[in-house]
Amino acid sequence: MNRKQLYWAKYYTYEARQKDIGWLHKIIESLHQQPELGKYEDSQEPFTQETITVAKRLIKLITQEEPNTQDIRELYRLLKIYKSVRNSVWHDIYDMCKYVEKWHWVVNIWEIFQNVIELDIWHGYEYQRYSIKEPLIAEGKFIRGSSSIDHHGHIVFKLEQNLEDNQIKIIWQIPNETVIPDEYIPESIEGIIDGLLKYSHLQNKAFSSLKITVFNGSYHEYHSRESDYHIAAGIAWKNALENAEFIPL
Repeated sequence: MNRKQLYWAKYYTYEARQKDIGWLHKIIESLHQQPELGKYEDSQEPFTQETITVAKRLIKLITQEEPNTQDIRELYRLLKIYKSVRNSVWHDIYDMCKYVEKWHWVVNIWEIFQNVIELDIWHGYEYQRYSIKEPLIAEGKFIRGSSSIDHHGHIVFKLEQNLEDNQIKIIWQIPNETVIPDEYIPESIEGIIDGLLKYSHLQNKAFSSLKITVFNGSYHEYHSRESDYHIAAGIAWKNALENAEFIPL
């Protein structure tokens, strides 16, 4: 696809990465000083050392001139689990996840993106997996006016079984940029993935073997932002799963 470069790609050059590393050292320092910051969401048991290890892995990648892109992919998947399943409210986990998420799009996805993403987010985890029983349409709208910043995010996707390859397949089937501009694709897809992980955690079901087709939505020329589509995707999951039935795999 002949799409323009992601605007944030400039922040992931070797030179730019070296200038933006102090925040990771601060995370490690704060965890050493206050280990209770690294608690599991539903437990008193901290995972402080695990988080320090992950932060050090990220520092190692950042300081390499040409890091292995597969290592970035694996860290992306791990941090997705951390953020959505282990402690979704701790902002430092969120910051690390967003940093690696954007880097992953720059080096692993965008230049070869052909409107389809396949992933097995649960690889290596011993969870009972579930798929959806019947197809559903999920629609989410985050449209809000305020005295300071207006918001407009609107996305519609279809959920279906994808039993043939036991993966999550996300298909971007938006016809053109007048519906949802290309610049919102990464945040829309990451919102879909985060929503899936969030509700997997809440319902104690590892949702998998799904085909998710994004086929409609809308945007506002002045009020739409990337984050609005991430929120809209989460709303779409909430609306769809209220009446959804799932089958064990």
